[in-house]
Amino acid sequence: MSLSEVHLLPEVHHWWPHLSARAKQQLEDAQDGVIPDEVRREIERILGASVDDAARLGEGDRAFIRTQGEAVD
Repeated sequence: MSLSEVHLLPEVHHWWPHLSARAKQQLEDAQDGVIPDEVRREIERILGASVDDAARLGEGDRAFIRTQGEAVD
């Protein structure tokens, strides 16, 4: 899949804080940015808009998610 064919999600900071703990864990465990259908539906409810079935977490999204699990001093 070329870069032009990659479908990214809307800005992660808009929906991540509102996800259930279960959905957050599923995304933390996701391989290659694949988004489980259950999580995609939850993101759609949060955004009030559909998310392309081919949407994937981008590297920036994954980096953001990793920082959310880090302890803050």
